[in-house]
Amino acid sequence: MHRTLSAYVAGQIIPPFLVGLFAFTLVFLAGRIVRLVELVVSRGVPAGQVAKLFGLILPTLLETTLPMAFLLGILYGCGRLSRDNETLAFKACGVGPFHFLIPVGLVALVVSLLSLGLSVFVRPAANLAVKQELYAIAQSRAGSLLKEQVFNDVFPDVLIYVDRVVPPGNTFQGVLIVDQRDRNTENLIIARVALLLADANSIGLRLYDGMIHERRTERAGFSRTSFNVYNLHLELDHLLSPLAPGRRGPEDMSLGGLRETIRSKSARGASAIPEIMETHRRFAFPFAPLIFAVLGIAIVLTPSRPSAGRAHGVASCLAWLFTYYALLSVGTAMAENGKIPPGLGLWLPNILVGLISIYLFIRALKESRPPFRRTVRDTLQALGRGS
Repeated sequence: MHRTLSAYVAGQIIPPFLVGLFAFTLVFLAGRIVRLVELVVSRGVPAGQVAKLFGLILPTLLETTLPMAFLLGILYGCGRLSRDNETLAFKACGVGPFHFLIPVGLVALVVSLLSLGLSVFVRPAANLAVKQELYAIAQSRAGSLLKEQVFNDVFPDVLIYVDRVVPPGNTFQGVLIVDQRDRNTENLIIARVALLLADANSIGLRLYDGMIHERRTERAGFSRTSFNVYNLHLELDHLLSPLAPGRRGPEDMSLGGLRETIRSKSARGASAIPEIMETHRRFAFPFAPLIFAVLGIAIVLTPSRPSAGRAHGVASCLAWLFTYYALLSVGTAMAENGKIPPGLGLWLPNILVGLISIYLFIRALKESRPPFRRTVRDTLQALGRGS
C-alpha cells in the first residue's frame, strides 16, 4: 500500500512541477530572449551562435527555478488531495504526515541533487563559456555596434559619428569622435577614414588623415593637432572586461579554484568574502528543495478553509518564495557589508524557513491550526461582531 501511495503522491507533484519549471524559467528568460533576438536582428550575429548562448544560459536559470517549481508542485499537486478530502481518507486509513513526507522527500532529494550538480559543476562552466562566447561576438561584431549617420554611445564616455560604413563593416568614412574619458580633458577627433582593430586583448580604431581638438578644464580654448595615423583604444569594459579570457569571477570558478583563491587572499590579508559567499551559495540553494518538502507537506496537511481553490496553492507558493528570497537578499546584503559571516548570510533563508517548516509540520502532526493562525481568525471574527 505504501508503495502505491508513494507513486500516487509523486504523480500528483510531477505534472505541476514540470509546468512550474517551464513557466518560471520562461519568466526569468524573457528579458534575455529580447537581448538574444536583438543580437540576430540588429547586430547580425548568426542564429546558431545565439542558440548556443541560449543553451549556456539555461543552467543558471534552472538552478534557481528548480526549487521554485518543486514548491509549486507540492502546494498545487498535494493541495488538490487536501481540497478533494483525499488526505482525510488517508488519515482514516492510518496514513499520517510521515507517509506523505517519504515520497515527497524522495522527489525533493532528486531535485536537490539536480540543483547541486548544476550549481557545483554545470553553472560555473556554463558561465565561463557564456562570457567567452560574448567576448568572441563582441570582437568579431564590434563594427556592427556603429551605425551610419547616428551618434553612437555604445562605448563608455565616447561618442562616435560615422558618415558611412564600408562593407563588411570594419571600415568607416567621415568619422567624428568626442572622447570624454579623461575628466580633465575633452578631445574632439575628426578623421577621414577609420579602421576597426580587434584582437584577443583589445579593440580600437585606427584613424587616418585627421585632426584632434583638445580642450583642458584648467584653461580656455582648444589646442589642435593634425595626424596621418592615430590609434584610439576603445574601452568596452562594461561589456568585455568581465568576459575577457583569463578573467574569472567567483561564479566562474570551480570549487577547487574558489578554495585556492580564498587561501591566497587570506594569506595576503585581502577580503575573500565574494569567494566564500559563492562557495556557500553552491550548497545552500540545492538544500532548499529539502526544506520546501517539509514546508509543503505541513501547509497541505494543516486544516484550511474548504473554499480554498487551486489559486490558493499558487498564491501560497509565491508568498513563501517571496519570503525565502527576501531573506536571501537581506542575508546577502548583510554578509557583503561584513555585518554577519558570509556563510550565515547565504544559509539564513534555509535556517529560518526550515525552522518555520519544522514548526508547521509538528502542528500538522497534531492536526491543529497553528496558534498564530487561530489568533488572526479569532481577531477577525471579533472585529466582525464589533462592527
